[in-house]
Amino acid sequence: MQRYRKMDKLQIARINKYNVFRCLIRQSPINRAAIAKLTDLSIPTVMSIVDDLFEKGMVRSIGKGESSGGKPPEMLEIVPDRFFYIGVDIGRTTIRVVANNIISEQIACLQEPTGEPFPEKLFVERLCKLVLQLVKHLHAKKECILGVGIAMPGLIENETGNVIFSPDFGWNHIPLRTWLQARLPYPIIVENANRALALNESYIPGEEDHTHTTFSVNLGYGIGAGLVLGEDLYTGASGTSGEIGHITVEPDGPACKCGNIGCLEAVASGAAIAREGQRIMGEGVPSKITELCGADPDRIDAKLVFRAANLGDEIALNIIDRAAEYIGIGLSMAVNVLDPDRVVLCGGLMKNGPLFFDKIKASLQKHQMRQVGRRMMISMETKGEYSTANGACRVLANTLWWQRKLPI
Repeated sequence: MQRYRKMDKLQIARINKYNVFRCLIRQSPINRAAIAKLTDLSIPTVMSIVDDLFEKGMVRSIGKGESSGGKPPEMLEIVPDRFFYIGVDIGRTTIRVVANNIISEQIACLQEPTGEPFPEKLFVERLCKLVLQLVKHLHAKKECILGVGIAMPGLIENETGNVIFSPDFGWNHIPLRTWLQARLPYPIIVENANRALALNESYIPGEEDHTHTTFSVNLGYGIGAGLVLGEDLYTGASGTSGEIGHITVEPDGPACKCGNIGCLEAVASGAAIAREGQRIMGEGVPSKITELCGADPDRIDAKLVFRAANLGDEIALNIIDRAAEYIGIGLSMAVNVLDPDRVVLCGGLMKNGPLFFDKIKASLQKHQMRQVGRRMMISMETKGEYSTANGACRVLANTLWWQRKLPI
């Protein structure tokens, strides 16, 4: 087996072009000499690459910079709206679609309720219509759309884009990428939604250190996580990493949709909190939960249980405290194993105020091994409801980058 492969001049030239392009994306405005220094390339090489990018309409001059003693240098920047990425977040309650430009700025978005995900092919038709609706809004030519990144809950086969199993949707072995690719004229990438979210939450604008490790946990209708090593997603040997929602935290607990017993998702997710509220009402226990839902169990969701808890209802408070305790236990397992730089708590449950975050943090500190995670920072997400869709754009951008498929 050949262990080492010698690159030819064409491959080296392409890598050089990609490095200059990435430097322009990250460091704009910048001059040619600075690009050469940062990329360790000669100034003539940089000048040749920049001239080519000028011809393709991807770079523009924005005038002269400050002189350091000689002739003021010409300052360059990427033309941000020359190309676009489309990102789709297929949530169990809401579908969100975004368009990002080449420097990862969100420039357009739309959303609608997810509704019934069956039949699957009809659902995929809906997704395609939403994507095309947003593309039409951009008034962009087909060749300006670099692709569509799909963030889907469940186990995803990275090589094929197949949904192996999605507990939230009840899907088994759905060729999602194939179906989408047959209906859309753009490259399609499918990634696990929690990992897409993690990639977006790990990114800190202007940060030069790209070696940190971020463990992002999505606490919503279900529970999942993603691990980002530097700038790269960790997917695992079979592409199924991050399933923290399906670790057992209560061996004698309720059945989970995944087929196991006592999973974290079965006892502490938004769906689990809602089910517990419905159980309390069904047993006739006096509670604010019953008052707030008007005695209609179908109106009970996690948000309503949190509302009851905020009104001081002891039953609701116990439900919330129990969920926070279990989440802290699950997080402690991950922290003990991974010892990350950052833990970011995301998702719908984190929109219920800092008190729930504080309860989770207290449970984590109680259960994690002493001295482990002592350099770790734990925080709540800050990037809003479109973070997963924007993460899908980042997954697409990274994939096109490493496959050298950007049109440069």
